[in-house]
Amino acid sequence: MVSSYCHWDGYPSFNGKVLVEHYQNREDVKELIDGGSMSSLRTRETWNSGSILRDADGEYITDSEGYHMYENDRDPQPKYHSERGDGQEPTHTSFDTFVSGDSCEEYAYLYTLEGNWVCHKIGWGDEPTEIVEIPSVALAA
Repeated sequence: MVSSYCHWDGYPSFNGKVLVEHYQNREDVKELIDGGSMSSLRTRETWNSGSILRDADGEYITDSEGYHMYENDRDPQPKYHSERGDGQEPTHTSFDTFVSGDSCEEYAYLYTLEGNWVCHKIGWGDEPTEIVEIPSVALAA
């Protein structure tokens, strides 16, 4: 098993939905993981982007997907640590190690051989790991 760490928004309501909506096949999942550790799974922000853009009323400007827009931003994508010159390579591990809670993560996502995402809420101490539902997303046909 190969995995990659993501620092922000690990909850099923964000990262779970992003994974289901934007990483629907093995090639896309492999490319995502091969990028290594990341700050965010999906954002327009870069390590060098400027301020968040605001409209005339001072409200944040967002794109059609709801992502904040920044000066010098880009289309939504992962924000890899390697883009700033550091980060961790993908980790090769067993499933038990992956969901052991040693990494201080709250959720772990597994892309199955059947092509589905499964979210595991990490148990702490003697608590067992449990599968939790990823909220539904409307996928383009």
